[in-house]
Amino acid sequence: MKTARILSLCAALAAGAVSAAEPAAVSATNAPAPRVVACVGDSITWGGGGANCYPKLLQAELGEGWKVLNFGVNSRTARRDGKEFDLRPGDLDYRKTLNYTKSLSCRPDAVILMIGTNDSKPPNWEETGDAFREGYAALVDDYLALDPRPVVVIGISPTVKGGGFTYGVTEKIVGGGVVPVQRQVAEEKGLPTVDCRAVLDPHMATAYSGDGLHPNAEGNALLAAAFAARLRELFSHAELESHAESAETKPHAESAEGAEPKPHAEPAKGAK
Repeated sequence: MKTARILSLCAALAAGAVSAAEPAAVSATNAPAPRVVACVGDSITWGGGGANCYPKLLQAELGEGWKVLNFGVNSRTARRDGKEFDLRPGDLDYRKTLNYTKSLSCRPDAVILMIGTNDSKPPNWEETGDAFREGYAALVDDYLALDPRPVVVIGISPTVKGGGFTYGVTEKIVGGGVVPVQRQVAEEKGLPTVDCRAVLDPHMATAYSGDGLHPNAEGNALLAAAFAARLRELFSHAELESHAESAETKPHAESAEGAEPKPHAEPAKGAK
């Protein structure tokens, strides 16, 4: 008799444990998918792919609910026939990289595009900057054409501090040629920006690596914080707009099933 009671009690406890575990399993299954952020750019984005590159630090800033992917590639350009100093034709076009293909296929909710520094090199930059302008605008459009359409954030290229080996990159061309194109394209397409120059310039003495071109760990942390703040702001606004649209489409209480809808008021005399 005692054995039967013990077995019955064990069965009941086991059933209770399973029942208690079920809500947790359901909750985990129903958890929303993380928002995917594709970071697109050159070596400033790639950052060696280590713990101190800005995409890794951005992931730490955003935390759970976000998935940040680093698609930066060293030496790449926005213009279609980007060259290095040995003048290899077309080898440096970002579109010719595997990371470009991956960035398009990862179904991003947001794309951070910060590219153009290598376009400023002497083999690439022309007096008018037309080749960069065409390639940059086309690259932006590649991401805007995705379905569903992601939020595309334009990263304005950082100031070139100089003082080291900058691979032929100068602030004269970046600040005077590349940046105006980035700002113009963002304005024409109605895209949000993060001004990396404004973020790093107050920390010029400590935020750059020895080459005076690439941000160091401190600089990347500043960029990550700025991008994180912008993304939170943008997606917070998007959610508010979504809630507002949802509320507008809900039927009014008097139109609910079983309730007689109120007749429209008669138009005033002379009103159409």
